Amino acid sequence: MTRRRARLLLLAVLAVLGSACRGRGFEPTVRRSMSADAKCPEENVQVKSLTGGGYQADGCGKSAVYDCSWPEGGTRVCNRRGSPPAASLPGTGW
Repeated sequence: MTRRRARLLLLAVLAVLGSACRGRGFEPTVRRSMSADAKCPEENVQVKSLTGGGYQADGCGKSAVYDCSWPEGGTRVCNRRGSPPAASLPGTGW
């Protein structure tokens, strides 16, 4: 197998794995975020994935949509749509 073919195969496998895992694993983070934002117990928050990205969270009579990311080497982050971005130091990533 040529080196180029091996790279293409590796990229194909990673793409398949990435698409299979896309959007998975953020539900607990969305649940915690909604719980904190709405002052609602986590066990009362229901989360569902939305087509096109994002997560719908409902609980304690409130509803919000969250967009999530998982920066390389970082922790999962979910922010409520429409909320101002978290304060950070320019150019530092924090």
